[in-house]
Amino acid sequence: MHPYPLIHLLADGQLHSGTELAERLGVTRTAVWKQLRRLEEIGLDVESVRGKGYRLAEPLDLLSRESIEPVLAALNPQPELTLEPVVESTNTLLMGHSGYSGGPRVCLAEQQLQGRGRRGRGWVSPFARNLYLSVGLETDAGPAAVQGVTLRAGLGVVQALAGLGIEGLGIKWPNDLWLNGRKVAGILTELQGSAQDELRLVIGLGLNVYMTEPETAIDQPWTSLAKEGQVPEGGRNRLAAALVEGILASVSDLGSGPDPAIPEEWAHYDVLRGRQVAVRGRDCRGIGDGIDASGQLRLRTADGEVIRLNAGEVSLEVPIDSAG
Repeated sequence: MHPYPLIHLLADGQLHSGTELAERLGVTRTAVWKQLRRLEEIGLDVESVRGKGYRLAEPLDLLSRESIEPVLAALNPQPELTLEPVVESTNTLLMGHSGYSGGPRVCLAEQQLQGRGRRGRGWVSPFARNLYLSVGLETDAGPAAVQGVTLRAGLGVVQALAGLGIEGLGIKWPNDLWLNGRKVAGILTELQGSAQDELRLVIGLGLNVYMTEPETAIDQPWTSLAKEGQVPEGGRNRLAAALVEGILASVSDLGSGPDPAIPEEWAHYDVLRGRQVAVRGRDCRGIGDGIDASGQLRLRTADGEVIRLNAGEVSLEVPIDSAG
């Protein structure tokens, strides 16, 4: 059994006696002590004050169904919300769900044990420090129509964040969101089905919110909303509701094919545009020249040729936060 009920009681960061915790949970003091030990195993720092009780070293901004569902209830179609303390990954849960007949589904979790980034990388997922969410839906638009869905979702996410007053946002093609020159979020899109069937589309988002301590598992410059002093009022719950709304709006017209407005919208946030870009694993480099209507990255080479990339991993020759 996950110690989430205990976490919920301690989330305020105040001292709670062992007797109080036992009574409110309906368990023995010994059972409380065992659960407290489990909190440390999942990375929560528990302080014990002799004669007074226990508290978390810092309060937690836990996800709340009561805060998120009213926003989702206003959407059409209204998505069904799953909120879990811990999952292997939110994408995996929605990919394995049995049915979507009622419309889109949303999964939010306090922690992922096997969070995934692009190309099989792990995604660092400490408990209640960041946002781990996935939006799933079924569509008959066909594989070609959903080719650029990651770019659409990226725009939906960055525009939702900008709508909350967050400044310094950028997008690095195809699926990284940057804040003041460092990665703050990533998007992982997965498809299930064939060209002859209705496709299941799952869009996963990991957003660094409160994470501030160095993470050795992250191999690139990163930041969080808290590190940049830009956590909006309402915290993770307001963020989650706004991001789900933004993602669903971004994919609402998949069946209409490529959106000619996307390249122009992308240009407002494009961190590669006008900068020297290299393609990892290939002898290919050029100046970022935006994206086309199908979502391909345009690179202009030294001899004026325009190369289009529909896949691949790109990096800036000069990191954006050290460029003049």
